Amino acid sequence: MLSVLPVSFEYRTSLSPKKLARKLDRELTEHRPTLNIMSQGRFMRAHKFESCFYGCRTSSEKFQVFHHQARKRDGGSTGFFGTMTADGSGTRITGSFRKPVYTYVFAAVWTVVIILLALMAAGLREFVASACFFGVWVVGTVLMFNDDKKPIIRAFLENLPAAEQSDDGEDGA
Repeated sequence: MLSVLPVSFEYRTSLSPKKLARKLDRELTEHRPTLNIMSQGRFMRAHKFESCFYGCRTSSEKFQVFHHQARKRDGGSTGFFGTMTADGSGTRITGSFRKPVYTYVFAAVWTVVIILLALMAAGLREFVASACFFGVWVVGTVLMFNDDKKPIIRAFLENLPAAEQSDDGEDGA
């Protein structure tokens, strides 16, 4: 699936915000994706032979979750950027599935460079070369935004203990 636009997600768990934070700290391998692609590459090499969930809590209520598959270089894959808020006897998790910022930055640079090359080729009346640059842009964009991490991360989040439902359909108090 192409994941260019963020997809919203909401889930209620019976864990308190403090217990949920501790559970995330225990189960996630600590790594904060940054614009520095070298640190992302070091992380991928360090965990080359193991699949793991990684991410971090960026504050007491905000967190990020990503999935790394063994033997893959999946540093720019879709992740969950969420917020946890107290909700009655549990916690409400809200957020969105989207790519890290550096993936969008790289896609923008990729697009500008390819457009400039295509325009330069068209200016030289090399329309076949211009069409080839367009084809390279399409293939690169599909490869950049094509991944299957959303269902895996969603299952990780939905594996948290669900909040109790009351008889009227509202969350239990």
